[in-house]
Amino acid sequence: MNFKTFVKNFADWFELKPKIDQKLLSIQFSQRDVWMVHLGTNIGFEIDGKNQEKLRPCIVYKKLSHQTALIIPLTSTLKNTNWYSKSFIKKQKGSYCLNQIRMIDVKRLKYRIERVTEQDFAKLAEDFMNFIQV
Repeated sequence: MNFKTFVKNFADWFELKPKIDQKLLSIQFSQRDVWMVHLGTNIGFEIDGKNQEKLRPCIVYKKLSHQTALIIPLTSTLKNTNWYSKSFIKKQKGSYCLNQIRMIDVKRLKYRIERVTEQDFAKLAEDFMNFIQV
């Protein structure tokens, strides 16, 4: 086993991360948008991006500023717990990973996939509020 494989491909992520950070662009994004996002290679049970560009679909849950957003990653796996909310993106069933919400810089946004309906977003927001209740 080579070192690169053993450490979850951190080396690949470390090569890509400076390129993402150096982006000089203005990205137009809105709440309810679903984007492919460079999530990188993360630690332990944190959700990772996939493929060479470390991308994962995520929904913009809240626009915080022109440069930052709260995003919720998606998985194609259907999960039936209060940590997940059902999704239907690009005609595929999956789940929003409510326990993986995070703030990102919009430089991580690669391309927009679609925008969910207000009704679907309201259901996600309800599920999220139920998830964070103590």
